[in-house]
Amino acid sequence: MTGEVRTPTRPEIARDLIGRVESAAATWRAPAWKREAAPEGVARAARHAIESDTQALRRIVARLQGWPGRTLVGEDGCQAALAIALNSDHDPAIQITLLRLLAEAVRRGDATTAKWAHLHDRCLVRSGRPQTYGTQYWLRDGQLEMYPVADPEGLDQQRASVGLPPHHDRFVLLERRHVAAGELASVTRERSAA
Repeated sequence: MTGEVRTPTRPEIARDLIGRVESAAATWRAPAWKREAAPEGVARAARHAIESDTQALRRIVARLQGWPGRTLVGEDGCQAALAIALNSDHDPAIQITLLRLLAEAVRRGDATTAKWAHLHDRCLVRSGRPQTYGTQYWLRDGQLEMYPVADPEGLDQQRASVGLPPHHDRFVLLERRHVAAGELASVTRERSAA
């Protein structure tokens, strides 16, 4: 795809996807330290919201017979679909299906390899295998940690190959977002931060 900006051909789907992700700002899209401190009712609402969003994305890809890529839903809609896919851990089968559809969109130039790398790593981590691109992190004892990586020495090279910034640069940004200084002293459970 060239650098030209196109109007999405399915703006109604883009609005739906983006609206779902914007609505999740207080629940599953909140910084990890806020999710940790949330009352059980908020955590339950977040689980319900992501299950509902996953079902909506499942219907969208079925209707489109593919990933909602940039041509159909624009860059923001494509990013919103990725956010939903990444958080669909309760349904590993749909994550694998979405990974395949996203790979097809990348081949067509309708999504970036960086988006694919995030979902690829998420599927690896959820299946208990080391990730490739170092995109997945969790909170443990109030600290942000990266899930194991298959090739730690070659990580930045792997990241560059799919258009991701160096690991350290991304880690600093994630840490600022997900770790509130002094507010996580009591956090002991492991929780995904990506």
